Amino acid sequence: MQEVFYEESVDTHNQASAKRKYLVYKIFSIISAVFAFIAILNVLFGIPIDEEVGFTTATIIALVVWLVIAALMIVLAVMLARKKHAFFLSYDYTFVSGDLRISKVFNNRRRKHLYNIPTDRIIKIGRVGSDSYEKLKKSPDVKEDILTPNTEADEDKEFFYVHAQTNVGKKILVLECRQQLLFTVIRYMNKPNILETEFNKKPGISR
Repeated sequence: MQEVFYEESVDTHNQASAKRKYLVYKIFSIISAVFAFIAILNVLFGIPIDEEVGFTTATIIALVVWLVIAALMIVLAVMLARKKHAFFLSYDYTFVSGDLRISKVFNNRRRKHLYNIPTDRIIKIGRVGSDSYEKLKKSPDVKEDILTPNTEADEDKEFFYVHAQTNVGKKILVLECRQQLLFTVIRYMNKPNILETEFNKKPGISR
């Protein structure tokens, strides 16, 4: 069979809002790190210890309090530093002869591979908001994974779903892409019935 390659990417639409959130998280991450450093200095040098008596109850309580503060500030600084990159999200959808590959990209730097789905594991393809989609969402053995950073699709794209058997169970994978990606997959599979019956009836709603 002829080699097939198709790739699309979807980026965060509201870049200004993402930049503001990134800056806020970065500032609070730095502030938390500074407080953690101050707390550690207090543990090491700020609490007087009586050479004759040694560690008194008050001294131990002060050490514990500053250690707890230092630990909390370190955890908070790390969490905020990691979270700040989550606002500049993009997703890559790639179809390479028999495999639909989906990756998540943080801040245009770090890539996380999410799914590698062979076409024989794809059960159904359709539009988000259709009757088939709503029925699938109600199924207790199917989990939904939103693979776009946006709540409104770009002008030349729409929200579609791929119902597939993944390595972690059945999933409804929501993509923001052009129809060409889906039709590329369908043509390769040569299974027209993989498309939901009401596909050409646009639901007319946004996610």
